[in-house]
Amino acid sequence: MATLKLRLAEGEKLLDSLLRRGVEVAHDCGGTLACGTCRVIVREGLESLGAPTEDERDILDKASSLEPGGRLACQAIGGDGELVVEIPQDQALRIAAPLRGTARPIVLSAAAARHFASQLAKRPGAAAVRLAVQAAGCSGYRYRVDHADAIGAQDVVFESNGIRIAVDPASLPHVQGTTLDVVQDGLSRRLRFDNPNAAQTCGCGESFGT
Repeated sequence: MATLKLRLAEGEKLLDSLLRRGVEVAHDCGGTLACGTCRVIVREGLESLGAPTEDERDILDKASSLEPGGRLACQAIGGDGELVVEIPQDQALRIAAPLRGTARPIVLSAAAARHFASQLAKRPGAAAVRLAVQAAGCSGYRYRVDHADAIGAQDVVFESNGIRIAVDPASLPHVQGTTLDVVQDGLSRRLRFDNPNAAQTCGCGESFGT
């Protein structure tokens, strides 16, 4: 279990605040109230949050998480008051390691850059490629690569071979300095991550431990 004390701004989502502080809260649906992975326990200050909706209660119920103080971080909206929040260990959450100095750049090989250029061309509104990690997989973390429709205020943006790569602050300590390449694997192609932060890598190449 990890316990944190924090204060939300009026109208601020708890999930946004936790991610900004480097707390890697699982949120598989992206905070759209379609899963229960961002469940937390509010130990103090629960009364300062907006009341849960019926939809939130329904998801907590399905996850067998209707214990006192249980909330979905993506739906808990701040009011006036401090919170003490407990991050359940069963959600496989981790506190991101703080960065020291300037982040090492994310690098794309020429093949990876061509691959992402082709992908972004199919999404005219995309602003960048988004590289992130989440606590999952057989080694501890799993890479997530997608397009970014917008660059967040807290994102760190790199550019390599003409492609912009956006990384959120929670993921950055785990992927800084990574080189992405596209390799042939049998009849298909896949991304390969050369990550200097990875102490161990799963055979699938998509999950790693630090």
